[in-house]
Amino acid sequence: MDKNRLNDYIVSHLDEALENGWIRPFFQPIIRTITGGVAAAEALVRWQDPEYGFLMPADFIPVLEEKELIYKVDCHMFIETAKLQRGRLDQGLRVGPISVNFSRSDFDVMDVASFVQEQVEKFHISKELIWLEITESTLVKNKDKMRNVVKALRDEGFQICMDDFGSGYSSLIFLNDYTLDVIKLDMGFLRSFSPVSREIMRSTVNMAKNLGIRTLAEGVEKEEHIRFLEEIGCDLMQGFYYSMPLSVDEMDHYIRRDDVHPESIDWKSFYDAADSHVVNSDVSLGVLEYDGDRDSFHYLFTNQKQKEQLRSIGRRNRRESEFILNSAHYPMHEKFRALIEYAISTGETAVMYFPDNSFFVRLAFRMVVKQEKRVIITSSLVNITEDRTRKTGEILDRSAEDIALLFDDVHILDPDNNTADNVINNFGIDGGMKKHDDLRKGLKAFCRNMVHPEDRERYMLYADPDTMKDRLHGAPGGILREYFRILRPTASGELEFSWMEIDLLLIPRTDDSKILSCIKNAQPSSGLGPEDMVNLEKPQQ
Repeated sequence: MDKNRLNDYIVSHLDEALENGWIRPFFQPIIRTITGGVAAAEALVRWQDPEYGFLMPADFIPVLEEKELIYKVDCHMFIETAKLQRGRLDQGLRVGPISVNFSRSDFDVMDVASFVQEQVEKFHISKELIWLEITESTLVKNKDKMRNVVKALRDEGFQICMDDFGSGYSSLIFLNDYTLDVIKLDMGFLRSFSPVSREIMRSTVNMAKNLGIRTLAEGVEKEEHIRFLEEIGCDLMQGFYYSMPLSVDEMDHYIRRDDVHPESIDWKSFYDAADSHVVNSDVSLGVLEYDGDRDSFHYLFTNQKQKEQLRSIGRRNRRESEFILNSAHYPMHEKFRALIEYAISTGETAVMYFPDNSFFVRLAFRMVVKQEKRVIITSSLVNITEDRTRKTGEILDRSAEDIALLFDDVHILDPDNNTADNVINNFGIDGGMKKHDDLRKGLKAFCRNMVHPEDRERYMLYADPDTMKDRLHGAPGGILREYFRILRPTASGELEFSWMEIDLLLIPRTDDSKILSCIKNAQPSSGLGPEDMVNLEKPQQ
């Protein structure tokens, strides 16, 4: 192919190509990383020529830019995109943003801001339906002028994307000079995908998050690209992995596929708010969507720290975590729902502590945004088992002496399983029940060896394991209390009977299956003398 002849042909046949529809937009889907759905599309120019056949953009864009004629193509692309959006709206079809490119020379030969404003008014479409994409080199050329142009466009409500971010030498400087909505990471980063390019992308995404700028990665072609972009919190993705540029009909067919989930413009700000909280920090963080209609949680993002915390309590992946959150049979499900309702109603961080899979967990929810009955929330899940065990140990260490002074004996009784576990035993003699002892056998031994003969019948009625739970259910506050003379050593080492108080109470969170038995000296706390205790009524049967 004679290059000079082709260039002459392109310049001389440009108007004819535009008029006859040889030049038309193709559309490449843009995917929102956290949902995997189509969030937008980019309009890319294609020239299907009757003489030369399919011309690649590299064949005609450079020559038209050199001749300062590319503005005709860019204006045509904008008009065709606006016309398409208007048509979909008229048909009641789902619409999302489409980005349209403007070349460097466009801003020299025309008033781009006035042109785009006229077109959106002509077609009666929202400005958020068309993004304006400007290359980094365009912003470099005439910084003072372009700063004013970008400001004017954004003031009018247009979204501005910087294309090819990172392809030049001064990208970071321009973030200081311009207020942008989206930066498109140059596809060279993913094409290289070296440790250096990955670190640059990671740092760029973090920086953009801090500046309130969304990020879009071009050139996505492999699953490893997607996993990496998910990990670093990149907001949007575009590339051949998802689709090559498609004609209008092909694009319509694409978004109708069962495995493709197009995002309506009505939900753009909802998911943009979620994206703004997708940060791969050192603090445990997850971003979830809660659907109130379905009463279901869905993870949109988990950073590395939260993944580690989930694995520490036995959750291998998001699916397992979602199953626990959404299982109506899981005892904590209602608690999770109550927690999110509290977070929604107060706007504050809602926190709960609960046991999970033999671990102890701290879970915090905070609402980001609510639309209809769907809510974006951030979550922080931390396995605090080790910390809780340590703190509990410290508390017990400090309190053990006081508890031992207060009680002479503490046991956990399980009548259904006929077991008794020894918690504290300060009797100082080889008597009473031991850990995991036979409950009924132990009660009889305690009565025979430790209880005053005149109190034994009354004691066996009070300590009857067959009726103990029923009596506790009927007792005020679920507590039973009685006094008996129990054999105790004196200071001289001799044994004598002393009045003791025996309390029985149901232990919470055991389905009323376990009972706490506490024995302490009755003299200091009861206010009764020995003569009063002798005349105590028999315990409730």
